[in-house]
Amino acid sequence: MTNAPLPNLIIAGVVKAGTTSVFTYLSKHPDVCASSLKEAQYFTAYRYGEPPGPLENYRSLFARWRGEKYVMEATPGYFEGGAHVARKIREVVGDDVRILIILRDPVDRLLSFFRYKKSVLQLEQDVTLDEYLRRCRRLPATEARQRKNDVHWGIEGGLYANHLPGWFEEFGDSMRVMFFDQLNRDRLGFMKELCEWLDIDAAIYERLSMDIENRSRNYRSKTLQNVALRVNDRLEAVFRRWPGIKRPLRDLYYRINSSRFGGDTPKSTLIELREFYEPYNRELRDILDRKGYHELPDWLGGPRGKDS
Repeated sequence: MTNAPLPNLIIAGVVKAGTTSVFTYLSKHPDVCASSLKEAQYFTAYRYGEPPGPLENYRSLFARWRGEKYVMEATPGYFEGGAHVARKIREVVGDDVRILIILRDPVDRLLSFFRYKKSVLQLEQDVTLDEYLRRCRRLPATEARQRKNDVHWGIEGGLYANHLPGWFEEFGDSMRVMFFDQLNRDRLGFMKELCEWLDIDAAIYERLSMDIENRSRNYRSKTLQNVALRVNDRLEAVFRRWPGIKRPLRDLYYRINSSRFGGDTPKSTLIELREFYEPYNRELRDILDRKGYHELPDWLGGPRGKDS
């Protein structure tokens, strides 16, 4: 049994929107105790209608806590569980938890998700984007929501307006929505804004090197990639605790077995995707506007003063 607390800071979404980077940066802050595994996944079971694992196993991920103000985990797949998962989080960890949601242009997120699923060997290396999109669309909604079909959740994963209201309803001012666009453009500014919301000192980030984590990379040898993925999974807790060990190993591996993803995305496909997401983005913009978010990225129409 461990006396570790349950988290009071959860990065709950979204997939491929910089959550790994933000988790890594926050884990270096003296007021934050990060989980030994980035994606604790405890509440993912509720998203799929499954029973959760033992709560003590979840609590054990925070055994390194030494009185830090925040106890943190990051499982971006929680977001798509909507109101049901949000409610379960509050029931289990209590009312004092803070929730961070990071949103990304859904088209860019889809392309990144598609490449990522290739890099972790869940999609064939030679499958085209258009074929992948056809596979996603062929799945009935009831099947697409099943855990076994997560690989084909690429399109649905960008329909943020379907899930965000439930999170706002559950957490209100205890939740913050931020944007990948700012993280990608100005990491220091992003972290300063986040630290202000968390009421912790941002000075550490003035001198901290902040690389983008978890970039999706293609591979040359599938066998070697499979071995690397297994090693990374098995040693994640070690790498999280001592990141200086992982960095040179990762850089060496990339030199040996990484390659660029080939082929440009057809312009017609990009136009089709942007047209598909536009009504959902308009709805999302209205949701955020009602909650006081007026400085929005270009894919949401920019600051509301320009077009309202």
